[in-house]
Formats: sequence, C-alpha cells, structure tokens
Amino acid sequence: MARLVFLLVLFLAIPGGAEEFVFYPKILNTATGLPASPSQFISAEKCAYCHPLQYEQWRGSMHANALTDPLFRAVWRESSRETGVRTDRFCAGCHAPVGALTEQVWIRESGEIVIDPRADEGITCDFCHSVVAVKLLEKGGNPGNSGLAVEPEGAKQGPYADAHSTFHATAYSDVHTRSEFCGACHNVFHPVNNTAIARTYEEWKGSEYARAGIQCQDCHMVPPEVAARVADTMEKAVRTGLTSVFDTERTPFFDHDFTGANAAVTTLLDQWGRANEARLRLRSAARIELAVPEQVAPGGGMEVRVRVENVRAGHNLPTSMTELRQMWLHLVVRDAGRNGAVVFESGGLDSTGRLGPEARRFGAQAVDSEGRPTWKPWRIARIVRDTSIPPRGAATERFEIPLPPGAKGPFEVLARLLYRSLPQEVADSYLDRPGWKVPLVEMATARAEVRAAR
Repeated sequence: MARLVFLLVLFLAIPGGAEEFVFYPKILNTATGLPASPSQFISAEKCAYCHPLQYEQWRGSMHANALTDPLFRAVWRESSRETGVRTDRFCAGCHAPVGALTEQVWIRESGEIVIDPRADEGITCDFCHSVVAVKLLEKGGNPGNSGLAVEPEGAKQGPYADAHSTFHATAYSDVHTRSEFCGACHNVFHPVNNTAIARTYEEWKGSEYARAGIQCQDCHMVPPEVAARVADTMEKAVRTGLTSVFDTERTPFFDHDFTGANAAVTTLLDQWGRANEARLRLRSAARIELAVPEQVAPGGGMEVRVRVENVRAGHNLPTSMTELRQMWLHLVVRDAGRNGAVVFESGGLDSTGRLGPEARRFGAQAVDSEGRPTWKPWRIARIVRDTSIPPRGAATERFEIPLPPGAKGPFEVLARLLYRSLPQEVADSYLDRPGWKVPLVEMATARAEVRAAR
C-alpha cells in the first residue's frame, strides 16, 4: 500500500504522468519515454580519439567504475535477492544508466550480473553528454533517484555555446553547469517510504556555497588544491585547458576526475592516483580545535572539548550514505610523566579493525521498519539521528576523562578526525579480499598539553 501511495504522489508531482514511469522505480528516462538501444550510445573509447585527456581522467574515476565497484556489486546482488529483484532497475539508474535506459542489465538468480557490452561503462561520456533535462524540478522539487531525461543520438550537450564537431552535433546546455545535474544521482530517496537516504544535493542547496553560486562542478571538476581555494574565497576558479586534440582551448576548463572522498574502492581498483586525490580532498575539508584546562589534579577529572568544523566541503561532513561511511574522533590522553602511558582512549580500532560503540561518530543513524539499525538502503525506513556537520558549520564533542590517582603529568592530549568509506566488518563480509584493511584517512589533528597540579 505504501508503495502505491508513494507512486501516486510522485505521479501527480511530475508533469507528463505515466510516461515518466517506463523505467520505474527510477526516474531516469529518454526524451521520448521509450527504451533506447545499446547501439544508440557511443563507447567512451571512441570519445578518446578526440578527447584523450578527458577520457584518461574519466577512466580512473568512480563514475567510470560505478558498476565495477566490487562493494556496489556485492550489495546490489544482496538487495536483489532480498527484494525479489525490485531494486535491480533502481540501482542501475545511477550505476549503469545506459544499461538501465536500454533495459540491458539484470541480475540472475545465481547472482551473475548480465549487461550488454556497450552499457558496461558505468557513468559513461555519452550518457552524461546526452542529458537534456533534470526531472522533478518542474514543480519545485529536488532532483534525485537518477531523475534525468536523455536524448540518445542527439546533439552532445555541454557547457560551451560555440562548440563544434565534425563527428557529432553539439548544443549548449545550462543543465551541465548546475548542481541539479549532479543532484539527480547524489540525492537518493527510498522509492517506497520516501526516506532521504543520500542528501548531498539538498545539503548543498541550503549552504553558503549555493547562495554564492558555487556549483558541484566548481569543486569536483577541479584539482583538490583548486577546490580548497574555491571554498576559501567563494569564487569560481578561472582555469584554461584543452578540451580536444584540435587545440580547442577553453575557459572555464573542467577536469573529469570527479574526485570525492572514496579512498577505499579506488585502491581496490588500483587507481592509486585517484585514491591520493581523495585523501588530499579529505585532509582539506575539516579543522579541529581542542579546549582543555591549564592544569588538573591526578585522581580527579579532566574535561576535554573537541570542536570539529566543516571548513571546505560544500555539503555535510560526511555526506551521501553516512549510515555506512565512518567519520569519527579518535581521542587519546597520555601521561608523559609515566613514559606516555595511555590514561584514556576513545575511537580506537580493535585488532580486527572494528570501531567501538563508544566512538563519537558523525553521520546518520538509520533503522528499518522494526526499528533495528541498518545501513542497507533498501531496508531503511527512517533516519533517527543525523550528526553530520553542515557546510561552514561545526560540532563540539565533550569528554569527561578520569585521571588515575598515581598519574604524574603533564598530560598529552591528541585528537584526530578520521574517515573511512566503509566499516571493516562490511569489507570483511562483502569483499572477497581476505586480510584487506579499509584505508583510514586522517582528516585533521590537534594537540594540547595539560599540567598536573602540585
């Protein structure tokens, strides 16, 4: 019944009515409303003939690897089994959009993923540059759930009004310069209960970045150091570069790395350069500050406050599926007078790489219909808590630390803000990589020393 109610609401909200649901439950569609043919899409390898730089950048990106991502594939198979294939189309809309539009991707009962070779390129060049509209915007809604309209074999859409090619028709697209384009896949809501699962676009929309006209492309289609300057100045970068082998020098110029925070899957795929860029981006995103007393008495208590500030992300920290992603504080207090003996620790990992429940995490806590915690998107019924930090926002965590009577001091306080793309237990369960440890990124650190009262 809930599914029918949601479908009716969505039906009434979108102009065009039933033709929008050819590919339900995803909102992705062709301009005609009819399934496309794989032959209508050009392989990215052909794009490389004229756009080699863009191709090489894209090839190592998470966009190109949206379908080959081993974690996605494992979780997609499980969701297919648990929902009786109801999520197959939904997930394919963003991770294999050409396969979704051509209805040439599916999961067999054995778990084998079947896809036409022309559609097996993840989020490929021809798909993005065939987008002509973002859906759900017509009546003031937010984009999401792969809500894009695509015109296969049409003019290739892009941000340059004077583009010209002898290989394909070209057209200027304002859509490609705006965050709504990205929001179509970086905003995800449950297709039955409408719970917001990934809210990156909405987080940006309410931010200072959006008010300043800074779009997703201005930070994620430039190198990490340029993105940091954009965040500091709230001004778009003026970059010039070649967009083809025909000496077409363009300003503004956009890289096609699409660097985000995924330093985990990129290492699994041996994309070490991309993993390093993700680390650089994470290390520039946040700042932490410590507030400690000047002195404390051994045998008493010490209050430590850690302030975490989102200084350079145009969305929350962390973002996307924060039910799965992990960003947390690791706080350690040592007694320097006793050879650095640890007197307090929070947020450490055990010998198996698990994070303890006492850790101060930032992100969403989701539950299923029976109130049990879950990170699995298809099971999420509601978000019961969200401690992610908004753009230009901050959060303060307070620690009450008991000091042993025999402590000598001074006490060394070290706070670290740590991040990883998924918990170790998820990697152990879903990835066929025995012994592989999820990469840990230190986003920010702060140190302080507290004297012992005599």
